[in-house]
Amino acid sequence: MAKRIAKPRGKKERNGSETSTHAQPTNGTHPTHAERNETNHTTKSSNGSNLRECKSKKTEEIDEVKAREGIQGMNRTPIQIKVRKTRFVDWKPGAVSAIAAAPNQIHLAVAREAGDGKSCRAVEVWETEYWTQVMEIKAPHVEEHPNTRHGNEPDGGGHGEITGLAWVQDGSGKYNTLVTSGLDGMLVVWNLQQKKIVGTLEAGGGAIWDMTCHPARRKNSTGGEVASTEQDGQPSQIACACDDGRVRVFAYTPQGLEFRKVIGRAEGRALSVAWQGDHSALAVGTSDGFIRVYNTQQPLGREAVCISLGDCCVWSLLLLDDGTIVSGDSNGTTSFWDPEFGTLLHEFNQHEGDVLCIAASTSGSSVFSSGIDSKICSFEKVEHEPGSCEWVYTDYKRTHTHDVHSLAIVADSIFDGGAIVSGGNDTQLFAYSADNFSSFHPVRFCRCPQLPNMSIAGTQEDTQGTIITVQRDLCVEVWQIGKKQEKAERSRWPVRLPGREASSSLLCMVDSPARHPIRCSAFCPKSGILAISDTCLTTVSRLDKRNNRLKHKALLGTFPSAFAVFITGDGSKLCLHCTDGSIGVYDIVTAQRDVSLIEHLAESETCRDFSEEVLVSSMNKKWFAITAEGKRRIHVYNAERMEYHGPLPCSWESLAPITALAFDEDGQHLGACTADDLFCLFNVQERKPSPWTTNHGSNVSRRLEKVSGLAHRLSFCRTQHALLAMIGTPKSVCVFDLNAPVTDSDKVSKKRKRSTGAKDAGDANFKVLALPEPCLHVSLAKETELLIVEKPWLDVLESFPPPLYRHRYGT
Repeated sequence: MAKRIAKPRGKKERNGSETSTHAQPTNGTHPTHAERNETNHTTKSSNGSNLRECKSKKTEEIDEVKAREGIQGMNRTPIQIKVRKTRFVDWKPGAVSAIAAAPNQIHLAVAREAGDGKSCRAVEVWETEYWTQVMEIKAPHVEEHPNTRHGNEPDGGGHGEITGLAWVQDGSGKYNTLVTSGLDGMLVVWNLQQKKIVGTLEAGGGAIWDMTCHPARRKNSTGGEVASTEQDGQPSQIACACDDGRVRVFAYTPQGLEFRKVIGRAEGRALSVAWQGDHSALAVGTSDGFIRVYNTQQPLGREAVCISLGDCCVWSLLLLDDGTIVSGDSNGTTSFWDPEFGTLLHEFNQHEGDVLCIAASTSGSSVFSSGIDSKICSFEKVEHEPGSCEWVYTDYKRTHTHDVHSLAIVADSIFDGGAIVSGGNDTQLFAYSADNFSSFHPVRFCRCPQLPNMSIAGTQEDTQGTIITVQRDLCVEVWQIGKKQEKAERSRWPVRLPGREASSSLLCMVDSPARHPIRCSAFCPKSGILAISDTCLTTVSRLDKRNNRLKHKALLGTFPSAFAVFITGDGSKLCLHCTDGSIGVYDIVTAQRDVSLIEHLAESETCRDFSEEVLVSSMNKKWFAITAEGKRRIHVYNAERMEYHGPLPCSWESLAPITALAFDEDGQHLGACTADDLFCLFNVQERKPSPWTTNHGSNVSRRLEKVSGLAHRLSFCRTQHALLAMIGTPKSVCVFDLNAPVTDSDKVSKKRKRSTGAKDAGDANFKVLALPEPCLHVSLAKETELLIVEKPWLDVLESFPPPLYRHRYGT
């Protein structure tokens, strides 16, 4: 009996006609039981063959897509990643003591105190366009390193707190030099190109309570602002308020700091000082409650106005362009004074404690004050009619938790009209809108300042633990991170918090030989060679393993000081990024310089005056890369032949500096992240972006824009079915697979899920993990293992001095 085999219901023929699911007899009668079984068997066989044909066609289509987009492993399986967290690093950042903006408004200098007895005072330089840290210079430790300012390596002064910071011109007419003052009575000169202290000078009047430079900005005939020292062709003038009640004026020349004259004499201490815009007057605030204004046109400075504030200390002073004197005292009062007669114009008691700092907007129509109560108060000038105006209090913000020590005005790309930058004992830096103070929320620079330089050196073969080096200011520590629990953390792709706690043990600690600040370090576990470079020299030592500990065995040699260092795979060569910008390749045994690599040095005028370039090497030690032109270009070298491989194309780059750079495990690809959230994966051998970057790099960049903080860590991990990439910020971790596409979907599932700390943005290949505590280091240590080094912020707060007590409701 002939039968017509029908296809399942819902399936359509190519012409669109729908057929029945059951087989019908040709004679119109109902089929028997045997006929029905035969029909079902034939239907199943036909359906199976049709499904196999559909699957084969679908597989061919997927293969075509893979070949066209360069993607492998699209049909991936969920990957389990073990999260290992540890808190072995004793992280104590230093308080912000002074802030100063460069005259060109491109850079911002920040002075920090030593966080603890093992750290040093430091000066940071930030770019205001992207709010990224350009460099950090450490001062020598004074406790073990005596004062040698008459020798070759000046120290960083004594133990006094840094009270003033100023930009000065060097011999070339550029602002590549900083001068700081402290309560130890010393003036310290920091050279940004050499990245170290180049000179010190004792003021001769005891402690320096405040310091100011000749006004860095002055309006010209066209309305723009230029540096007055550049216009006049005169050296930078520095005025120091000293403990003996006098003001000492110094000039910075190509030969260094030179004493010029002494101005004034007060019964108490000189606590604050401020220049007039046209360099014609100098105001001084004292501890006996007086403000004295001196005419600097006279040889010794004749006193023009004397203002009495009563029983208080004048901690801060400011002279506006119209001559108005603004003062902040220990009574919490912000006062505005007439410059001609010294009469009080306006007085505001908005602070609950001492007013320590005052700043004004570029236009001079807004004034900001802050101090011990951590409030940033705003005052604006209101004009009622031509020639008649008054100052009014507008608003305040309390973003800091502790005392605020310094305020500075700077032009930036976040707020129109400039920004007010504040810093204090809580180590944080915040930016506020100068023209619209009440309308915009403040912006935090970085959640984790002064992060220790940590890197994974390798794996212990006997214990399978991860070797990680922690570079501190005066020593280098080598730690082993082991496994406290062997059971893996089972979770959805890719990770889940919280993870397992990892055990840690200190293998060795090697101090800097001369107790100078360490610039860079490198450790090779295979050969046991440790290289440490400070501001004076680079020392190479061999470490020997004894009883699960590393002991200092021998000093192999000394080499010139460097900004970056790495050791070749066989442990025979040492590559140093020298102070002249070149890369020197040294033989560790003979200590002779074999090769000098200079192809990465920029010859164009776009090269930045100063910047800390980044040097990274692949794990197989076949390649190494270095940034140039202010971290805006990348150059690759062959580490085996010590030859220049070439620059990476700059067509992908924006004007933002590179914040993270790393090779993958095989050294075939190089990943880079920039300050404007751009991610790119390069093919090292071909020196061009990979096909994956061409197709999906823009989607990753759009995802990174939604992640809080700048990328500062980048690492890769290759598994059997995936190539994982990890991008870490101080607040979060992003993980995605480079063998699969990343979409730009913003759809969020409305289903309620268990809180795992991961933010799902609609794409299973891009996961964001919010970190509750500050993340000091994060990397893919081994296959499918994520190592997170964190530090609870409450533990860090215990090291800060107590803030001003404020009664809170209900307590």
